[in-house]
Amino acid sequence: MKLKKILRNGIMYPVRNAFIKANYHLENFTDVVWIIGDGRSGTTWLGDLINHQVRYRQLFEPFHPLEIERMKFMTPYLYMRSGKENQQLASAAHEIFTGKFMHERVDVANYAIHYNGLLVKDIFANLFAHWLRSLYPEIKIILLVRNPFSVAVSKYKRKDWLWITDPMVLLDQHHLHADYLEPFGSLIRKISSESDYIVRQVLIWSILYYVPLRQFDPGTIHIAFYEDVFSSPEQEVQKIVDFIGQGTGSQTVRLNKNVIKKPSRVAGKESTIIQRTSPLTSWKKSVTSSQVEKGMKILQEFGFDGLYDEQSRPDRRVIERLHRAMN
Repeated sequence: MKLKKILRNGIMYPVRNAFIKANYHLENFTDVVWIIGDGRSGTTWLGDLINHQVRYRQLFEPFHPLEIERMKFMTPYLYMRSGKENQQLASAAHEIFTGKFMHERVDVANYAIHYNGLLVKDIFANLFAHWLRSLYPEIKIILLVRNPFSVAVSKYKRKDWLWITDPMVLLDQHHLHADYLEPFGSLIRKISSESDYIVRQVLIWSILYYVPLRQFDPGTIHIAFYEDVFSSPEQEVQKIVDFIGQGTGSQTVRLNKNVIKKPSRVAGKESTIIQRTSPLTSWKKSVTSSQVEKGMKILQEFGFDGLYDEQSRPDRRVIERLHRAMN
């Protein structure tokens, strides 16, 4: 019986852990890829596409502040200022990025015997990723961007999951306020005083992407758009594989259609893949014109205006121009 079948039948989880430990001691986890992005942006699906050959051990949201006991010291969307010390976070990151850390939830997708690297995916790390990158400069970071209205609607449909719903939670982080959010203080307070879930999430999205784009130098991370991956999966995953390889002769990507169309493990019954609706434009049925207008004004304040057209297709030039200007 294959190890994958054994583990999925709930038998001998210690066997899986033994193989992970063996790979750790064989130093098979030195190649680290880190996918970051907002929740409901497709990070799990992208990870599965990148790992279609099951090369990597996938670590599913190891920095989750609610689900992972080791991370209970963190607040959701913790911001770390460059140069500041945080021994708890540094210690946890060391266990994660060396492959030592194991957890049933984190290792949910791992059924192989041999691995050649780590593929870490997180939805709460945007605001401390730059800080951790300074400790682990060899890590390859992919920042996944998805239309903020799509993200907001998807979060609304999963309101029982851990999302922050009040932007003041971010403004109240002293260093984050001082370093990046002070010019937006009035806007954040105004939106927080209102009860519109969708508009609040668009504001939170703006902050979660504005900060890393301000921090990372162009070329040090790979910026991918969910919509581009959906439209041209092989082409976009090839770009990511080339970025990860960076001159080491990365392989040509060939994706099986079943891999592309398979919903991620966190997709619910409302998933556009399951419902066979367009993940690019289906959000329009769930928002009002007023919400779109308010959301667009927020995006404009942060410099994201023009990022998506009427068909929800991204304009990479906008974010690249923004990325260069911020740095």
